[in-house]
Amino acid sequence: MADKKGIEHLMEAEKRATKIVKDAREQKTERMKQAKTEAGELVEGYRLEKDAAFNSKSADLLVMDDGASIEAETAQEINQMKADYAANKQATIDYMMNLVTTVTLK
Repeated sequence: MADKKGIEHLMEAEKRATKIVKDAREQKTERMKQAKTEAGELVEGYRLEKDAAFNSKSADLLVMDDGASIEAETAQEINQMKADYAANKQATIDYMMNLVTTVTLK
């Protein structure tokens, strides 16, 4: 009878140990799922932050590039106008003087 009680006691201890191990595995699995979810959220937040910073810098560079190209284009057009003025200045003066000093009788 004592052997039977000892065996039953061992069987109960084995069942309790099995339940403890099972519960520990379930808790570990749950913690891993939770950690994976938290890590995913952190990674997504970090990715969104870096994307926003990249887009901001890209927009700034694009604006700078547009501004620089507009300034260069404007400077080129101004230089072209100055060259046209210098090239046509004397011809225009001569034409105007000719119109003013020439009298035609009708």
